[in-house]
Amino acid sequence: MHKSKKAYLIIFLMIICCLPGHTLAKVEGLCSNCHTMHHSQNGGVLSEWGESGPYKALLINDCLGCHMGTNDGTNQTPHVFSSTAPTYGDTGTEGNCLAGGNFYWVTQANGDVAAHNVAGLANADVTLSTPPGFDGTYTDYEGNAAGEGSWAAGQQVTCAGTYGCHGHHNIDDSVKAIYGGHHAAGSTIDGSSVGNSYRFLIGILGMEDTDWEYQPTSTAHNQYYGVDRGAVPDRQTINYLCAECHGDFHSISGAGSSSPWLRHPTDFDMGNTGTSSEYRNYPGDVSHTYSVVAPVANTDVSSVISTVTFTDDTIVTCISCHRAHGTPYFKLMRWDYKNWPGGGTNGCNICHTEKD
Repeated sequence: MHKSKKAYLIIFLMIICCLPGHTLAKVEGLCSNCHTMHHSQNGGVLSEWGESGPYKALLINDCLGCHMGTNDGTNQTPHVFSSTAPTYGDTGTEGNCLAGGNFYWVTQANGDVAAHNVAGLANADVTLSTPPGFDGTYTDYEGNAAGEGSWAAGQQVTCAGTYGCHGHHNIDDSVKAIYGGHHAAGSTIDGSSVGNSYRFLIGILGMEDTDWEYQPTSTAHNQYYGVDRGAVPDRQTINYLCAECHGDFHSISGAGSSSPWLRHPTDFDMGNTGTSSEYRNYPGDVSHTYSVVAPVANTDVSSVISTVTFTDDTIVTCISCHRAHGTPYFKLMRWDYKNWPGGGTNGCNICHTEKD
């Protein structure tokens, strides 16, 4: 090949590899950033290692230890737990929280209502012994049910595994369940493996924002996969992930299939409503700009959309209203609806545009 053509090809490939969403969340850098051969250095344990090691897979820390810190937009590891209060703001889109929020708030007073009570980080929920809406019937892409179809007494949710969100659900151990995912070398999110699934959520599809939605905009955000509801749910949608533990809130029979809804709809495209409906004004004006305050899912996750057309690209999701890890607000809400209108924020009006 001619040298100039070869140079152009290399540049082209570098550009493709750097495009948002076209690469997986693969770990890069020194092996020692995450691993240690003996969990010992100069007769002791390094300050950057976890104190309760050694850890499985020669890791220097556990899940929360590795993902603990403060996001600044340049960090190579997403921080989902902070020792001090993260900057959240009204909607979590302008501070230093990422798409899933932060587990910090579960460690605070009344934390049960603000975040998932992850084992090893917080005490079990004092009210709930199983996930709300858990029915044990939703199986993941590999045919495995959360909690193996039942929820053991006193069992808390974990980061990964049988009782967790990430990794394989037929493996109880969190480390084993996600084993190899961080080293995935693929470039396509097709759900075929942990590493080839959206955010290591086995079987789930989507397009990953390269900085995990640090201060997202309408042109830089995660693209969530969703489908308009049907008789058989699609097991690769972001909503189905939530349904694996909160099935009663998603089922056709339990939630209803049309207006008037028994429970708030998910897997429903707002484009199904009449052209004059308030939902066709999403996110509150005629621009139809994609809203990072109340994000919606799309059947096409091959690229990031900045505007919506109401053609299978305004699908209501669980995370349109909630953040999976935690927020400072009641029920993991993205905004402080509980204290509105006297205070707080009404993010509901992003979709319910006539009810502000």
